[in-house]
Amino acid sequence: MPLEIPQAMELEHEELHDELRKLIKMPGEVGKAAKHVAEVLHPHFERENELALPVVGVTKELAEGRTSADFPKALELSQKFKAEYEKVLQEHVEIVKALNQPEEAGKKAKKPLVVSFSRKLKLHAKTEEDLTYPAVLMAGRLLQSP
Repeated sequence: MPLEIPQAMELEHEELHDELRKLIKMPGEVGKAAKHVAEVLHPHFERENELALPVVGVTKELAEGRTSADFPKALELSQKFKAEYEKVLQEHVEIVKALNQPEEAGKKAKKPLVVSFSRKLKLHAKTEEDLTYPAVLMAGRLLQSP
């Protein structure tokens, strides 16, 4: 059985991508800045979808003391994620830096939805740093325990 990304996380990423696609279509600096964000963001989301988010999918089973045939693969993914953890955090720094451009462009163009999106994606990154990534690392530790 393949590991699955929790539906709420998958939907949140889809929503963020949909909103970003709309910003890219905007004229001028907003569209240009949004395109740069997409270039930085896309490979990062791909890495999360590959290594981190599927591991989050087994945390409920771990927390409830259950077992799963997915645990060996989840352990493998968590170990790969741990090896890339610092890189993933650095990508967040780059994403947040890139988000400053559409945020400023949105302010100048009086486009509150652009400013709101930039802040929303920054909060998303912070949530991952504070909750999602530690959950992946903790799951890895629990999966290694005898």
